[in-house]
This record gives sequence, C-alpha cells and structure tokens, in this order.
Amino acid sequence: MTARNRQQKANAAALVVERRNFLILLVAGALALAAAMGLADMAGYSRLVDAVQDVVPTWFAVCFGGQVVAYLGYVLAVRDIARVDGGPLLSFRLSMRTVVAGFGVFAATHAAGGFSVDYWTFRRSGLRRPEAVARVLALGALEYAVLAPAAMICAVVLLFGTGGHVQHAMTYPWLAVVPGFLAALWVSSPKRAERLSEPGDGGRVRQWFAHLVAGIVKLRCLLTAPRRHGLGVVGVSLYWLGDIACLWAALKIYNAELSTPALILAYATGYVATRRSLPAGGAGLVEVMMTFALVWVGVPLAPALLGVVTYRAFSFWLPVIPALAALPAVRRMRQDFRRGEKAFENR
Repeated sequence: MTARNRQQKANAAALVVERRNFLILLVAGALALAAAMGLADMAGYSRLVDAVQDVVPTWFAVCFGGQVVAYLGYVLAVRDIARVDGGPLLSFRLSMRTVVAGFGVFAATHAAGGFSVDYWTFRRSGLRRPEAVARVLALGALEYAVLAPAAMICAVVLLFGTGGHVQHAMTYPWLAVVPGFLAALWVSSPKRAERLSEPGDGGRVRQWFAHLVAGIVKLRCLLTAPRRHGLGVVGVSLYWLGDIACLWAALKIYNAELSTPALILAYATGYVATRRSLPAGGAGLVEVMMTFALVWVGVPLAPALLGVVTYRAFSFWLPVIPALAALPAVRRMRQDFRRGEKAFENR
C-alpha cells in the first residue's frame, strides 16, 4: 500500500469519525462525569457539601474574564505563528473563528483536538502541507516555551521551601526543562536544521521527527525576532495567564488557598498535554490529573475537585456554545481544504 493510499484511507476514517462528532461529545461528557463522580466518592459527599456552604459567587465573573483574556491571547499567537518566516497574515475574524472552534466543539470531538482547525486554517491560507504541519507543531511548542520555564522556576522555588510544601515528585521532573531546551536549540541550529527537517523516504518515525524539527525551527524564527513576532509570545503568555486565573478564581469560589508557585506548578502538571492537543479535550483525564496535582500541593480533595470541575466548565464546556455557531464556517473551511488538497499536494 502506497503512502498516498494510506493517507486517503486515514482521511476517509477521519471523516467517518467527524460525522459522529456529537456522539463523541456525549462520550467526552460521560468520561468527565464518571471521573468527577469517582473523585467525589473518594472525597466524601459530606465534605463536598461542606465545601459549597460558603461559596463566593463573585469569583465566577473572574473565571469568565480569565477565559476572555485567554482567547484573545491565543488569537494573537495563531496570527503570529501563521506569518512567521514569510507566512500569510490571517484576518482577526478568521483567527478568532479558528480559536473559538479549536477550543470548543473540535477540541471535544476531533482526534487531533483543536490543532486540527489550526491546520485547516493554515492550509486554506495557501500554505503547503509541510509548512502547515510545521506551524501547528510550532504553536504547540510555543505554548510550552512559555509555560515550562515558568513551571520550572516555581518548582525550584518550592524545592527551597519558600512557596509552600509540595511533594518532591512534582518538582524534580520540571528540572528536565533545561536539557529539553538545549536539545531544541541543538536540532534547530542552522547547521543541521535543514538536514534534520527533511523526511526523505524514511518511515513514519523519521517523518514525525522531521516535522517536529521543522516546527521547532519555526518557533526559533519567532523567538529570535521579538520586534517582528513579539505578539506571539505576548499572546501565549496572556493565554496562560487568563487560563490560570480562571483556575485560581474557581478555587477561590470554594475558599481554597494556595501560593502562586504552587498554583502554577499544579496547573502545569495537570496540563502536561493541553486541552487543545488532546483527543476529546482530555475529558476525564484532565479532571483527574489536575485534581490530584492540586491535592499534591496541599489543597484538600473536596475543594480541589469542585474547583477543577468549575474551571473545566468555563474553560472547556462553556466554549462549546459559541463554537456551535462557528461550526458551519469551520465545515466550509474543511470542505475548501479537501477540495484544494490535490492542488496543493505537489507544490
């Protein structure tokens, strides 16, 4: 079977899955509900009742405001990634539509998460497939290029005991950020980047590695031109700031207290993979990981669970509503992409 035939079969299978996207959405909801119920049983229903006795409702508005900031920040990041290295300048409207869909329905129903919408947008804007894939991977790498150093700094602060007591199993792994950044600098060096980003006739692993290197190279181009692409870094920083503020406010609703380093470390640990990159938005998985991450930094299980459920309501489930309005436009985008795929594949 040729690579082209495999790709055609994969596209056909993906189309079947996408036609059942609302069924997948229901499954995602069931997974999230099952995870929440399992954690609630562990926490004890009496403790959950006690935690909601003194709810502070004004923090709900902060949760919503944090997500607005996160969305606007991600729009800036998508636009900057698109135009790096001579790429197209996306309109603000198209970028917003892409982000809304990517954080909403497609984050919950697509096997590739919200990044699939980014890929369609880049392709529709005229980029060749390797260029579009490289930018999608660069966007994901940009997220961690901002969050990972912040988490590492917080881990070091907590290791020295100045930000509260946490389990060392949560802090030591983040020290791997340093060798990770050194490896990224090495593979994206101009001396070897062109060779390493060329898949040639290699197998899937070689092609995957080549795409990854190409994405890191795009990220390096963005980071080394701050005057031209500073909005990309600012945008991702606003995205993380808004999303973390949403989690912080969700915990404050139930009077949970923790230091800023502990909050950032728990958030980063719970989101080792972001909701945009996970199939079904990580429904069920994120609820469990983030709840336990908060427990490991000292938050009691009951308010930790309630805070995470509230945070996910604002950050994951609420965006499904505006994303439904954008769904027809995204479907047209996908159809345009499929019609133009043959025209692009030999460019």
